[in-house]
Amino acid sequence: MSTSIFEASDEVVNETAEACARKLERWYGGLNEAIAALEASPADLVDLADLALREHIKDLRSLALKIHMYPRVVDLLILSQMPFPSPESWSNSHEQ
Repeated sequence: MSTSIFEASDEVVNETAEACARKLERWYGGLNEAIAALEASPADLVDLADLALREHIKDLRSLALKIHMYPRVVDLLILSQMPFPSPESWSNSHEQ
């Protein structure tokens, strides 16, 4: 029987944990409600964490598929969020 071993950076682990926490928060309708529910049933904590992680992985796979199928849409979305200098400021900086 082989055991899979992989390494992940702290950044990846922290982002995944944060995404799972946000998912639990949405499922329970708020941060305080999620904390209360998890404290009320600590035996379910592992199952809920596993479910949240599986949902997060499913979301990432779905996102990767969308990016693969529609790269132009993703490019336009990213470009629309980037701050570009106005044409006036660009032309003024090159005239000097």
